[in-house]
Amino acid sequence: MKKIKIICACGSSIATSTIMASNVNDLLEGKGYSADIKKTTYSSLDEDIKSFQPDLVLTSTNITVNTGVPVLLGLPYLTGVGKKDLEKKILDIVEGIKND
Repeated sequence: MKKIKIICACGSSIATSTIMASNVNDLLEGKGYSADIKKTTYSSLDEDIKSFQPDLVLTSTNITVNTGVPVLLGLPYLTGVGKKDLEKKILDIVEGIKND
């Protein structure tokens, strides 16, 4: 099975991206998926997408950059509000990748 590649982006790539990365990793491991997760800043996002070639990008705020891959707002991992909906969207994307 393909390893899922995810970028978690926030302003400084310290606290917020770490929380998102930890949560998404726990979700995927709990479902039997293997993930390679990279934390980054918004200022490095374009370059990291080119070099890392992720399957999914999670951000702490809405972005207007066309990434070429699905982008989800990871804010529910910080607030708890909408977390189940976010995780369903993540798993739907991962299932699509797995079935490619």
